Amino acid sequence: MKLLMENWRQFLTEKKWEDFDHPKGQWADVSPDDIKSSQDPLNVDLSDELFDLIDNAYEKIGGHFDFQNSGDLPADHDDWLALDWDEDPEPDALRIGRHKPAGIKMTGAGHDGQSQSKRAYIEKTLELLKSPGYYAEMSKRIADIMIDSGVPYVEDPELVQKALGPGKEIQWLGAHPEGKHPDYNGWYRRTIEGHPGELKIMFGTPK
Repeated sequence: MKLLMENWRQFLTEKKWEDFDHPKGQWADVSPDDIKSSQDPLNVDLSDELFDLIDNAYEKIGGHFDFQNSGDLPADHDDWLALDWDEDPEPDALRIGRHKPAGIKMTGAGHDGQSQSKRAYIEKTLELLKSPGYYAEMSKRIADIMIDSGVPYVEDPELVQKALGPGKEIQWLGAHPEGKHPDYNGWYRRTIEGHPGELKIMFGTPK
């Protein structure tokens, strides 16, 4: 009887993406509570599926600062959107955010490596950053894509500092230190998760 109850308890808590019956081809909200409650170190579950997307997207730059394994999800990131577009039952693209006083700060992303999955998360990012109240700090290739797509950015250092909060000091540069994107004067450096001098620019329209 005890073994039967334990197996039943696991059946109730171990959930994968496919168990939520989200429509194919449509972005769906993922509850942080569902991510937490599905975590099981012995079985593949929703947190594992989402972490695989994050790990794949950030592998070349050493991983996401906040997510080193599936047990780190969801942390204090409380806005999760995922998409499944292909024939298999796993999610294919992911967009992560966090509610802040200035709006929803986009804090991470993920994809399974397929071209359509990458395109889907980029398109969703563009859509959100062109909507009032969404913003993100970006750099490298993803910043290039946002600039090429005409996404608005914040060029006032006081507004950037206000959106980040007083505890996150910035070193304002204005122009890109390597002369890239001369029409975009919103570059700055700051320490992120113990990594000093991270080059960033803020896109979107924080409140």
